[in-house]
Amino acid sequence: MLFRDNDHAIRWAEAVDRAGALRDDNTVKADFAASLFTLTALPGMYQRVKQHIHEGWIDFDPILNELGLSGGERTLAALAGNLYNGGFFNDYTPLDIIGNCDAETVQVAANAIVMRKRCININEIYS
Repeated sequence: MLFRDNDHAIRWAEAVDRAGALRDDNTVKADFAASLFTLTALPGMYQRVKQHIHEGWIDFDPILNELGLSGGERTLAALAGNLYNGGFFNDYTPLDIIGNCDAETVQVAANAIVMRKRCININEIYS
């Protein structure tokens, strides 16, 4: 399972719906899939960022500049922005992920990168 737990999968599916990122064949657009995977990994973070997830787009400027994210959250949010449409991770390196995040969150970052290359069917997220 790519997700941390079932709650993560549920938050992700909610965010996918919120963003309108589901295609007609029930697959999720890869840029949204990976980005939302990262933004929904931490329950408290998702509660703060979800107001910036809109139909067809994610507004990363307020996520990164106005929410007062912790170091690990900010690193994940910057990675999410980069997986979404590039940029946002310019001041970071993979070592920052390792240094700012615990082992479980580093795994989230690695899984998000893998997800960016995969075609995920919303009906198969619990497998």
